[in-house]
Amino acid sequence: MVSTLIILTILLPWAGAISVWLIGKNNSKLKHTLAVIFSAASSICAISLLMFANSGTAISFQIGTAFGNFTFVADGLGIFLAIVATVIGTFAVIFSIDYMHGSNQLGRYYAMVLFFIGAMTGLVLASNLLLMFFFWEITALCSYALISFYNDDPKAVAGGLKALIITQFGGLGLLLGALVLFAFTGSFDINAFLMNPNILPAGLLSVMAFGCLVAAAAKSAQFPFQTWLPAMEAPSPISALIHAATMVNAGVYLLARFFPAFENVPGWRLSVMIVGMLSALLAAIMAITSYDLKRVLAYSTVSQLGYMVYAVGTGGFFASQYHLLSHSIFKALLFLAAGAVIHSIGTRDMREMGGLGKDMPFVHFVFVIGALALAGIPPLNGFWSKELLLESGIQSGNPIWIFIIMLIVAGLTAYYTLRCVSMVFWGRSAENRQIHSIGKAMKIAMAPL
Repeated sequence: MVSTLIILTILLPWAGAISVWLIGKNNSKLKHTLAVIFSAASSICAISLLMFANSGTAISFQIGTAFGNFTFVADGLGIFLAIVATVIGTFAVIFSIDYMHGSNQLGRYYAMVLFFIGAMTGLVLASNLLLMFFFWEITALCSYALISFYNDDPKAVAGGLKALIITQFGGLGLLLGALVLFAFTGSFDINAFLMNPNILPAGLLSVMAFGCLVAAAAKSAQFPFQTWLPAMEAPSPISALIHAATMVNAGVYLLARFFPAFENVPGWRLSVMIVGMLSALLAAIMAITSYDLKRVLAYSTVSQLGYMVYAVGTGGFFASQYHLLSHSIFKALLFLAAGAVIHSIGTRDMREMGGLGKDMPFVHFVFVIGALALAGIPPLNGFWSKELLLESGIQSGNPIWIFIIMLIVAGLTAYYTLRCVSMVFWGRSAENRQIHSIGKAMKIAMAPL
């Protein structure tokens, strides 16, 4: 049963991608319907995997000595991230029914979204490092295609190319780790390596550890690779998908997956903490100075991912993954709500907004809920996960000066969040502003989050 669920979780979105693509240019309603059905079915299969969570190999395909067995595992970490990718992905697809209404490229859009979701679930459920690299590169391709979806906009194309080029540094780091592992063990099996990491010489274990750190930093837009994420010009549902459910979570997942093998590598944990700290601090400062609504949220994503990376470095494995879950929920909500605002008034500049709370009460309400969670206000989920992160930072042996900076960043987060909400929804309304009402599908996607 577990093997069937794993295969369905990965292949259902891909089957949906092919189906939507083959429909052609007509029948938009059928495309919307199929996209929702296939993404929702995949999320049901991912949730069903919770009943079968086990750290042992669930599926093994014999490929040959050059590639090893292609294996999948349904352990807690993989299932958790598969659920995040499919469930948040489903909400993004539902939101797209209204947001992408009338688009001429709807088939291409949904095909890449569904392909993206399937690739992310394959990445987190694979236990063969070469197979993980295969899915890793598919997510890079999908992110490029979706970020540059509006291919008649030079800024969108430039943003897509920037994301593709920078994240390839991550691909090189992961490929280096895979080749080192295979060269000395003759296998790409992740579970076997985690059980006995000392099978590699100390020097090569360090090469693999820091190669994976580079991979994670590039994929999760961490210092010094953080510039590609705020440069995105993608449709808002894609922003929610990439920021909350798929692409950027992969780097944090990689660090968490290999932490047991790398935790004793000299200097690795400190390097991870410093990368997370610098990313969190620099991105929070940029969020304070930006007037672009989606860019503020993008800088916020980089900053919150920095918290997760920092927590992995401190040894707070559970805290890191708990905050990843919290962040995926409130950041998806914030990006979808921001998309509703931009869709309604036609601008991303917060200086041209103001007073929207009266005109868009539902969006105002859900955005404030997401903002309070981002700021870490109790009793919302962001408070509990961020508290756990900071607690892991003051455990014995972790540098106190990094903890103090992370505490300051928590205050900066609350400040830029309040600034964003006040500029968009409070204050005086702009004169002669026309506001289009949001559709029912947008509300259906935002309300559960």
